[in-house]
Amino acid sequence: MKKYLIPLFLLFSLFFMLLGCGENPLDNILENYLKNSSSSGNDLSLGLVPNTIIPDDIKSSVEAKMPIHSGTTPPDISGQYIASRMILIGSSLNGDRDTILAGGGHFADLYIVFTEKANKMYYRAKEITQEGEVASGNSDDINVEVVGESNNFTAYFIEEGQTEGIRTKRSVVISGTMTSIGIKDFYYSFISLEKGPDPQNKLVPVKTYRVFKDSDGLAEKYDWF
Repeated sequence: MKKYLIPLFLLFSLFFMLLGCGENPLDNILENYLKNSSSSGNDLSLGLVPNTIIPDDIKSSVEAKMPIHSGTTPPDISGQYIASRMILIGSSLNGDRDTILAGGGHFADLYIVFTEKANKMYYRAKEITQEGEVASGNSDDINVEVVGESNNFTAYFIEEGQTEGIRTKRSVVISGTMTSIGIKDFYYSFISLEKGPDPQNKLVPVKTYRVFKDSDGLAEKYDWF
């Protein structure tokens, strides 16, 4: 039976997030420093993924589906990798339930490359179907932030654009453990952040997420770029 591989980007469109502002009582400086560090840019220095990437009210649900590592001494993730085949393992959309229960579906292979330039990490990727067709990809390097410790890491960035003529914004979160042959326990997620007016509800709601992983647990090193 022919397997139809679905591009990841076709299954996720984007969205709406509100950032909160808290008070800063002088008698609780540390608590509020941690609480507000996302908006002030301090989460990275603390080795945390900020709530501008994973909103607080869905954080526990996302973390139940994939590891979100923390730490200020992440491993070097530079290299080229292939995640094949990608399967859907978690989603906040009811319509994805049958796909998950049926084994996660068949999604296009994900080719990624991390490159370090001037002490910053950059990301580039493309998706290729079983027929060898390029389903999606980015031609420009995207700056990513990386946190973690030992061999464990979480990398993240924000994408903005348009889907169905509607302004969209989402975060992409990638987690794994570096090994000599690739990235073990490779997870890849989309998280909705914002969307423009969508009166016909063409796009998925704000703060919706999907979590994918490599079906054999390893995104192998693979020279493709």
